[in-house]
Amino acid sequence: MFSIRFTVITLFLLQLAVHAYGGMEHFRILPEPQSVEIMKGKGLHYNDLSFIVNRSGEDYPVLGTMLGSLPHKERNGKGVYLSLSEKEVPQSPEGYVLQVSEKGVFITSSGQAGLFYGCQTLEQLMEDSRDFGLQIPALKITDYPDIAYRAVHLDTKHHLDRMEYYYRMVDKLARYKVNAIIWELEDKFEYSSHPEIASPNAISKQEMQAFCRYARERNIEISPLVQGLGHASFILKHHWELRENPESDWEFCPSNPKTYEFLYDLYQDAIEAMPYGKYLHIGGDEITAIGIDKRCKETGKTAFELQMHWLKQVCDYAKSHGRTPIFWDDMPLKFAGLWPQILGDETESELDKSWNTEKLDQAIELFPKECIYMRWNYGDATKPAHKRLLKWYKEKGLPVMAATAASAGDSPFMPREYTKANYIKGFSQLVVENDLQGILATAWDDGSPHLETVFRGYIAQGEFGWNPDGRTVEEFAEAHGQREFGLEAGKGKTDFIQELEKAFFFFDGALVESGRRNPAWGTTHFKLIELPDKTHPGQWTQKYQKRIEQAEKEQLRFEQIRRELTEARQEALRNRYTLDIYEQNNHLQNYPVRLLLALRDLDKAAGEENRLKALDHLETVCNDFYAMRRELEAVYSRTRFMEQPDGYIPDMNHHNHLSAKSNNSDWLYLYEKPMVEKILSYIGEKY
Repeated sequence: MFSIRFTVITLFLLQLAVHAYGGMEHFRILPEPQSVEIMKGKGLHYNDLSFIVNRSGEDYPVLGTMLGSLPHKERNGKGVYLSLSEKEVPQSPEGYVLQVSEKGVFITSSGQAGLFYGCQTLEQLMEDSRDFGLQIPALKITDYPDIAYRAVHLDTKHHLDRMEYYYRMVDKLARYKVNAIIWELEDKFEYSSHPEIASPNAISKQEMQAFCRYARERNIEISPLVQGLGHASFILKHHWELRENPESDWEFCPSNPKTYEFLYDLYQDAIEAMPYGKYLHIGGDEITAIGIDKRCKETGKTAFELQMHWLKQVCDYAKSHGRTPIFWDDMPLKFAGLWPQILGDETESELDKSWNTEKLDQAIELFPKECIYMRWNYGDATKPAHKRLLKWYKEKGLPVMAATAASAGDSPFMPREYTKANYIKGFSQLVVENDLQGILATAWDDGSPHLETVFRGYIAQGEFGWNPDGRTVEEFAEAHGQREFGLEAGKGKTDFIQELEKAFFFFDGALVESGRRNPAWGTTHFKLIELPDKTHPGQWTQKYQKRIEQAEKEQLRFEQIRRELTEARQEALRNRYTLDIYEQNNHLQNYPVRLLLALRDLDKAAGEENRLKALDHLETVCNDFYAMRRELEAVYSRTRFMEQPDGYIPDMNHHNHLSAKSNNSDWLYLYEKPMVEKILSYIGEKY
C-alpha cells in the first residue's frame, strides 16, 4: 500500500516538475520539426533572452515580433546566436540546427533561409513559453523540409482583398514555412500591354513588384498563373476575335496566330510584375470546344493535337524568358480515357484489367519535356489509379508537381474536412515517395470563401509539406489552435471549426426543393420550398418532416458552436479576426434553420392568437436577415472588397461560378435573399 501511494505521489511530483520546466509536450512547433532531442541541463524562459547577434556577417533574417524586439548587440544576459556553417547541419539550405541551453540559443544553417526558419521556430517556442508560463527545455532541434517547393495558390478571379491583407498573409505563410505562392491573376492585375482587361481596382505592376520583394525577404517566391487556352473569360469577354466559339468567352482559338501574340504580351507583363519567381503557370485545363472553328478544322489536327500544339508554343516562350512552364494535366488524361479511373475507386486487381496508357504512350512525343505537369487531385490522391499515373509519369521522364487543395470550391463559406488537411497530408507523402517537383495547395475562388477560413488549409500545407509523416490530422488541428489563437492544445478548443464545416452541408440546400449552388460544379436554376397553407394546418410540417428534424439538430449544433466560439474568443491571445469570421459564418449557416423552424411554428400554431404570434415571429426572423447581412459584410469588408467596382464587365462564365452571379454581394445569399422576399410577400398576401 505504501509503495503504491509513494508511486502515485512521485508521478504527481514529476508531472509538476515537467510543467515547471517546460516539457516539450506543452509546446507545439508548426510545422513539426524532423527531430527534437531533449538535452541534459537547464533551459530558459522566453524573457531570459536579451539580445540577438548574427555571427555570419550576413544581413539579419526578417524576425518575428518577439525576436525583432531584441537588440542586435551582445549585452548582459542570455542571447540568440545565428551562424552559417557547412558542418553538422542539414544539407538543405532551408534546414537548420537550433540548440537551447541555459547559456542561450544557437541557430546554425548552411543558408540564409535556414536561419530564417530557425528563427521562426524559436519565435514559436518563445511564444509558448510566454503564453503558458513554461521554461523552454534544453534541447536540440535538427530540422529540414521533406519537400523543397511548398506553395499555396491565390486565386483572385472573382474578388480582391485589400493589399495590406496580402502582406499580412505573407507574414503568416512564412511563419509556417510555406515558401511559394502561385497567384492566379485574371483581371485583378493591370496588364500594361492590354489595360482594357484589368478590373478598375486591379493591382498595378509596381504594387505587385513591391509585394513580391516583401515576400522574397521572407523566403517566399511568387510566380504568376495566367490562364491560357481555356478559362479565358477575363480576356475574351473583351476580345471576341480571339474566340474559338463566338458564343463562348471560354477558349482561345489555338490556330489563330494572334492568340499567341496576345498571350505573350500578358506573360511578359506578369513576369515583370513577379520578377523573382522561377515558374510561369500557363493553365491549359478544362477545355471543351477546341477544333470547332474553320481555322482549326483546316489544320486537319485533332482537338488533342491542337491543344498540345498550343502547349508547345507557350512552353517555348516561357523557356526563352527564363521561366519553367507549369501546365494542368487533365486534358491529356481525358484524351486518353483515363480520367474516370483517376477519379474512381478501382482496386489494384481491377486496374490490372482496365488500366491502359496506350493513347498516352503513342502521343508521348507531343509532351514538351521542359514543362512541369501539374497533377491535380483535390481528394484522396493515394488511391491506386492515381499512384499508377504518377508511376507512368516517372517512367516517361516527365517532371510532375502535385496540386492538392486547401479549398476546392465546394462551399462559398467553409472548406470541408479539416480544411482538406487529410488530402494535403496524403498527397504530400506521395510527393516525397515519387520525388515530385513540389506541391501546391489550391484555393479556388469559385465560391470565394474568406481567406481566414482557408488559412487552416494553407497552414496544413506548411505542416505536411515540411514533414508529411509528423503529426496526424487531428494532432495538426490541435497544434493549429495553439499556434493561431494561443488556445492550449489537447483540450478540443477549436472543435467548433469541424462542427461549422459540417453545418454548412445542411445550409447548402436547406431552403430549396431543387437546385445546386455548390460552386465546384457550377450553380443551377433552383426552386424554393413551398410555404405553409393556413387552410391546411400541419400539412407543411408533415411534408418537410425530415428537413425540420434536421433543422432542429442543426439548431443545437449552432448553439454548441456559439458557446465554444464565445469561449475561444475570451481565451484567445491573437487572431481574433479569424474568430470573427467564423462567428459571422455561424450566424449565416443558422439563418435557414431559423426560417424553417419559424415556418414550422406558424404551420402548427393553433388558434388565431397563436397564429398571429407565430406570424409576427416569422416576420421578425425575415427582417433579421438584413441585420445579419450588414454585420457579416461589415466584418468581411475589413479585409476584402465586397463588390466589383463600377464599370466591371462580368464574364459569360462557362462554369457559372457562384461568386460570379452578381457584381455585388447578393450571390452570398443565393437562396436566403429570395426566400425572405417570398415569405414577406406571402405574409402580405395571406395575412
